[in-house]
Amino acid sequence: MMKLVIAPDVMLETPVRRFDLENIHPAPVVLDMLDIMRKEGGMGLSANQVGFDGQVFVMKTYLNKQHGGEIAVINPIIRGLSKELEEGVEGCLSHPGLILKVKRPISVVAEFDTLTSDGKNVIHVETKFDDLDARIFLHEYDHLHGIQFIDRVSKLKLQLAEKKRLKKKRKING
Repeated sequence: MMKLVIAPDVMLETPVRRFDLENIHPAPVVLDMLDIMRKEGGMGLSANQVGFDGQVFVMKTYLNKQHGGEIAVINPIIRGLSKELEEGVEGCLSHPGLILKVKRPISVVAEFDTLTSDGKNVIHVETKFDDLDARIFLHEYDHLHGIQFIDRVSKLKLQLAEKKRLKKKRKING
């Protein structure tokens, strides 16, 4: 059984290949990723954050419970984005303690493969994510394409957030 671990800055700037569903069953990878996401207290986790070269991410769903409270997203394709954008707070397990306000579409329609609830079969779905679910989906989707949330803000915003993070870290460490 494969055992993945979260590794900051591993492959984060490199797009990952399509998940090879012909030769690899995604369940072991997905189960490891879900375990890591839960342990780290994340809302999502992409393959390249754990050094796996395949288009897969896991995410919690808060509004779209169609597939349960967590979902595996394999080889996603975005079919539509809302024109309406909203600025919202984001963090990332690969950048602990860094919080940024990122502008993103408030909804996304996507198609992808996922696992059935028992984890045995792969099914193809098309679904819509709104609000927080859309934000999480797009954040993780970006990772698969080598884009980080730090790339979606100005250099000034990033510098200010980094200073805030360092100040907070110093305060914690005394």
